[in-house]
This record gives sequence, C-alpha cells and structure tokens, in this order.
Amino acid sequence: MILKTIYKNDRISRANIARATGLTRATVSDAVNELKNDGIVAEVGVGKSKGGKPPIFLSIADDARCLIGIDLAEREFRGAVINLRGEIKHRLHGQIQRGNGESVLESVYELIDRLIPLAASPILGIGIGTPGLVDSQQGIVRNAVNLGWDELRLGELLNKRYHVPVHIANDSQVAALAEFTFGGNGSSPNLVVIKMSRGIGAGIVLNRQLYYGDKFGAGELGHVVIVEDGERCRCGHFGCLETVTGSEAIVRSAQKIAQSDPNSALHRFVPSFEDINMDIVSHALAAGDEGIKRLIAEAGRFLGMALANLVGILNVHRIVIAGSVACLGQELLGPVRREIQRRSLSALADETTVEITGLGPDIVILGAAALLLNNELRLP
Repeated sequence: MILKTIYKNDRISRANIARATGLTRATVSDAVNELKNDGIVAEVGVGKSKGGKPPIFLSIADDARCLIGIDLAEREFRGAVINLRGEIKHRLHGQIQRGNGESVLESVYELIDRLIPLAASPILGIGIGTPGLVDSQQGIVRNAVNLGWDELRLGELLNKRYHVPVHIANDSQVAALAEFTFGGNGSSPNLVVIKMSRGIGAGIVLNRQLYYGDKFGAGELGHVVIVEDGERCRCGHFGCLETVTGSEAIVRSAQKIAQSDPNSALHRFVPSFEDINMDIVSHALAAGDEGIKRLIAEAGRFLGMALANLVGILNVHRIVIAGSVACLGQELLGPVRREIQRRSLSALADETTVEITGLGPDIVILGAAALLLNNELRLP
C-alpha cells in the first residue's frame, strides 16, 4: 500500500503517506526504511517547514530495477530493458527461427540472452506478451498456432534458465495493462484495448484488474463470426472478424485493388502489389486513394459491429485501438464510432470513446513490463 502510494504520487512525505493510507506514522516509517534499504524508494528533497521538522520527500527510484519485456506477437520478436516507470532503456529485435515450436523457443532464448547483459540494475523479472491462449497463473501457453506451441510450459522453462520471476499473458491482455499503467489515463478503473494485427483480441481491465476469463480466453474477439458465409478463417470458422479487419485481410484486399486499378495510389509507393503491407496501405489512404478509403470504411464498419456488442455487454466507456492496424487512424475510427452509435443503446454509446493508443508499437513490450510490476510489486 505504501509503495503504491509513493508510485502514484511521486514526491510525497511520510506524513502525507500516513494520511493517504490511514496507517500510523511509525508503520509508514518502518516500511519506508525497508523500501529504502531495498533501493526501490529514495529521498529526493526537503519541503518547507510549517513550524516543525521539514518534510522529506520520497519517490520511486525509477532505475532501481530493470524489467525485461518481450513481444512475441509480430513477425519478428521484440524485447526491451525497461525501468520501473516504463521508460525503455534498451531495445532489441530478434529474427524468428521458423520451422517448429522448438526453433521458435530458441529464438526467444536468443533474444533474452542478448537483453540481460544490458540491464544496469537488478532484474525484477521477465514479462512476455504472446499470441494464443495462455494460462497466466501457471505460465503455460496452451495453444499458439503461429508459434507452433501447444501446452508449452514457457514460464517454467524461462525461470529455470534465467532464475528470475517470469510472467506471461496473451498479447492483447498485456496491451490493456500497458494502456492502463502507462497510457496516461489511470483515473478510469475500466478499459478495453483492441489489439489489431494479423489477429484481433481484446484486453479487458475491470475495476483496475486484468480480466482473463474462466479459462484465460476472455477477449477472443477476432474469432467471433461477423460475416455470414464469409471467408474461411484459420480457426476453421467462416467470416470471423479477423478475416475482414485483421492486417493480413486488409493487405490482401489492398493487393487486389492494386491489381485491378492501375491508377491506384498504391502504385506510387511500391513497384509490385506483392510488396504492399500495412504501412503502404496507410500511405495510400493518406494520399486519398478512393478504393483504399472504401476498404478501410468497410473494415471499420465490421469492427464497429463487434464493438457495439462489447459496449452493450460491458458498458466500458473507454475503448483503445492498438496494433499494426491502428496506423489507419481516424479513417478507421469514424466508421467504428458510427456503427457503435447505430447498433447499441444511445445512452451507452454516447458515453463511449474510441481512440488510438499513444503507446505505438511498444504497447506489448510495455504491457509485459506492466505485468511484472503488477505481479511482483502490486503496482500501479
């Protein structure tokens, strides 16, 4: 409780900690001394006296511990050394050794092996954001099709190899923790982050706690059927949200536009339609390509249909879009907002905001760090 109070208030005196927590000054003093001895809290200045002994301000020693954050959700693995305030000190990318689950695991080891020597202070632990169904309590990746993992005890393997605490969760779930912890709007106790890349997932924070679901599968929004008789999804169903709003689906549709329309703005940015990716789609959208505008409007409409159900079920006022598809910005958000208004109760829709994350492509790495803070220090 005392550490949380210092973390939230930054410069705060022992007396004000006692007032904020309801604890006695003696209890606060003892706990602060312990935190100082651990190096996590430091005295950072002296305040003005109001007739007695001047107050000594306390703050978190931001660099007292290093957190290793890993993002396994994209086409290349990404990792960082991060301090207690979410400041990235060092950043590395690692190529994935495709082939089977074992070779992918070796890629994870290689990335962490390179990150650990960069830590300038004791390592609090390793946090992982991974695609797939993850048992966060036991550190088991139940199923991650793209990585070739099935019932992989990743937490146990990493703990034995590196001898530090390891915490693992689905990438969308840690993205929600990142937004809640470092996104600058911690006043709201509830939040939904929609992470949109190849896959689509919702990370849900309710009453300041990450909601995992009964079997850790909460937020599998991408595999909700949204288009009757639509394209076959990799999950086996037809017309899942992922097949119309995932990054690969958008890129495939953009490639078809480039093939059929020689005047498309896409041709300005790449020599061949095969080179089109989400960045190129974003450039063509900014250039005013009408075909791409219609494509993104349709993707936004389908996403809005799915989010309208979330608005009605959860009544969470703040929804944040993250992932590679977030580069589409307002052209995506406009149709999303309109569809939410059209398909959910006005009294709820009017109070709901949908925005793009300000954390950019680092959101999963930061979320992995937030997972460590939450589990090891009960912060924020």
